[in-house]
Amino acid sequence: MDTVVNGRPRRSMNAATDSAPRAQRRLAPEVRRRQIVLEAARLISAAGFNAVSLADIADACGIRKPSVLHHFPSMADLLAAVLAYRDELSYPVRHEVEDFADPAAVNEVFRSTVEHNQQQRELVRLYVVLRAEALDVGHPAHGYFLEREQRALDGFARALSWKPNPMLAARELYSFWTGLEALWVAHPTVDMLEVWDAFAARFFTIS
Repeated sequence: MDTVVNGRPRRSMNAATDSAPRAQRRLAPEVRRRQIVLEAARLISAAGFNAVSLADIADACGIRKPSVLHHFPSMADLLAAVLAYRDELSYPVRHEVEDFADPAAVNEVFRSTVEHNQQQRELVRLYVVLRAEALDVGHPAHGYFLEREQRALDGFARALSWKPNPMLAARELYSFWTGLEALWVAHPTVDMLEVWDAFAARFFTIS
């Protein structure tokens, strides 16, 4: 709010500060791009894609919205980069076909991923939140999650070839897996590994 001093209007310090150009720390393009993706992932995991704007991400990075647009022309482009970042960190080890030679080996592969995910809470939350939002066919990640689900089911079915009905077993495993992630996000005190082991003791036993 302005005040009057000696007959002249004087702007408040807040008003002057609000109109001043924001000082931006210069970063190499690839460093800035990575910063934007990391901040976007953090914000989206907390509030969801639909609740986050380019301006929010710019504020988190200490830059202006046009600077974000310089690297990502739209929120959809930025979301694609966030999902690529999530995929980059989700699978620490790529497994070969021989890793799926028997039920115990398959269980060990999945169990190692559960252990890894327990150290990646923000990424798991990001995925759970986006997967729920992307049920809307108009969501920019709708196609991504449809494709991911089908790839997961196909991969699970190959890994479960020893089951009487591999695709049915794959759907059961996928449903449990996604439900376990959602449970852990909603209730952080749940021990994912303990729940997984209880399920696996039944699921990976040949009857």
